Amino acid sequence: MTDCRGMASVPMAFEQKVPMAQPQQSMAHLPDIQTLRKGKVSPTILKPYIDPTLCSSDPNSFESEVTVGRMFDARVHLGHKVGTLNDNMKWALYGERLGICVFDLEITRHYLLKALEFVRSVAFLGGRFLFVSTNKSSMLTVETMADELGQYAHTRHWQPGTFTNTKSVFGGPIRLPDTVILLNTLTSAMEAHPALVDSAKMCIPTVAIVDSNSEPNYVCYPIPGNDDSVESVNFFMEMFAKAIRKGRAESDTFLEGAKEKKQQQKRTMGQRRH
Repeated sequence: MTDCRGMASVPMAFEQKVPMAQPQQSMAHLPDIQTLRKGKVSPTILKPYIDPTLCSSDPNSFESEVTVGRMFDARVHLGHKVGTLNDNMKWALYGERLGICVFDLEITRHYLLKALEFVRSVAFLGGRFLFVSTNKSSMLTVETMADELGQYAHTRHWQPGTFTNTKSVFGGPIRLPDTVILLNTLTSAMEAHPALVDSAKMCIPTVAIVDSNSEPNYVCYPIPGNDDSVESVNFFMEMFAKAIRKGRAESDTFLEGAKEKKQQQKRTMGQRRH
């Protein structure tokens, strides 16, 4: 098969894959913050997420950082062999080349942007993150960056009950992470990582890189891509770090503004008394 230029084109594999919903190009169809607040049912659960400062942030703030070119250079598009493909990951593939699954980087970009916005929101609210990885080649990178961010990392053997039985494991109650970020979702035995299963049991939101042989059903914010390459993991860690720092910076700005506003109100009250 040749294209209009006479060059051989790469055949598309999995032609019967389920068509994916196209990313929304505009946020105009979503209700604004005033509509949410005037709703008949008070959105108690959503109140922390509809803060004016949080909602006024640019939803496209990461689009300049997450480009197809950067992901291609980081080898994000490379999956595993076709024979190891998980049926639930066909939606994220562009096709195959030389027996290797190839991810559609436009799809990866769409889901990565959604995940980064969620990470930024959690960081804005002062949430804690736990980075989980079992890849030996990227363990040091994950631990180092998590420490620089003031967050936590787990790159060793996951002890059963770490989330579900904290009293026996740690000797008492502890604070569980607000979000778990998994750099890979499979163990060396090709089974679902226990941290992913425990997070689902404890209703802890998860963000995870899901490769072509992974099972995305447990993940709240799946990001289809290469979870084995050092370059790929470094790219994802860099993006997560930027999202966390951005959320913290917005939170600090908001708190400073609230503090100044409170002091201004006190001064106004004092002047009225006199």
